Amino acid sequence: MGALIQPGQLLVAGTGPGQLNQYYGMADSNLTTVTAAAQANLSTPYTIPAGEADYAGASYELSCGGIGTWGSTQQLLDFQVLVGTSVITLVVAAAALSASAGFYWRCLMELECADGLSGWWATLSGSLSVSGAALNPGTAADQAVALAAANSTVHTASVASPITVALQAKWGSTTGAPSISNYRTSFRKVA
Repeated sequence: MGALIQPGQLLVAGTGPGQLNQYYGMADSNLTTVTAAAQANLSTPYTIPAGEADYAGASYELSCGGIGTWGSTQQLLDFQVLVGTSVITLVVAAAALSASAGFYWRCLMELECADGLSGWWATLSGSLSVSGAALNPGTAADQAVALAAANSTVHTASVASPITVALQAKWGSTTGAPSISNYRTSFRKVA
């Protein structure tokens, strides 16, 4: 990542680690809906260009969120962090929300290149909460569910090639017509 900025330090634009032009952000409001029992992109997929994360500490964030409907037959919801290939899978139990419950959700993925070559650390955090009701944790009809996961061993995705980054989701089954929709995605390089 480069050195910390010191008081009074002159900031210089350039292409190296710790210089000003390495940070960027992109956002869109493309609607994506997942209703299948197979992993599919829930967020907009973005690409880290080949060679861009070629230093330890190169860091990225992807955030997204929207609404959903728990199936009339409760189904588990499986989130997956994709950094070239799957890094983290986080499963929300079928009984977490009541049958047919409407819900709001949001997720934040944080990614950091461990070595500037191919090692990646990732975290996923977020929440689901029932819409249209006062929240009452412990009661499926009025539940809020915190999401948190991280990889415990370094994930491999070579920075020498472009790396696709996305949040994916799938349902345990399509019985009961569960759905989750993403309304917005933002992706940014932060270090």
